[in-house]
Amino acid sequence: MPLLFSYVFIIKRVKNLNAEKNNKLEILREKQNKLEEKKVSYQKLTSEDVIVRKAKEKFNLIRVDHLDKVYINTNQIKNLKKLIQKKYD
Repeated sequence: MPLLFSYVFIIKRVKNLNAEKNNKLEILREKQNKLEEKKVSYQKLTSEDVIVRKAKEKFNLIRVDHLDKVYINTNQIKNLKKLIQKKYD
C-alpha cells in the first residue's frame, strides 16, 4: 500500500513539474517574440534610408557620394558658433 501512495505522489509531482515547465516555456517564447520585435524595430530605425532621410529633414544635410569640395553656408557656421557658446557660457 505505501508503494502505491509513493507511486501516485511521484506521478502527481511529475505532472506538476511538466505543467510548470510548459508554463515557463510559454513565457520564454513570449519574451523571445518581444525581443525579436524589438530587434526588428531597431533595424528599421537604424537603417541607412531612415538615417539619411532624418538627416536631410532635421539638419538639412545632403548625401554626397564623391566629395571633392565642401560648400558651407557661413550663416549656418555663425549660428552653430552661437549655439555652442551659449551651451558653454
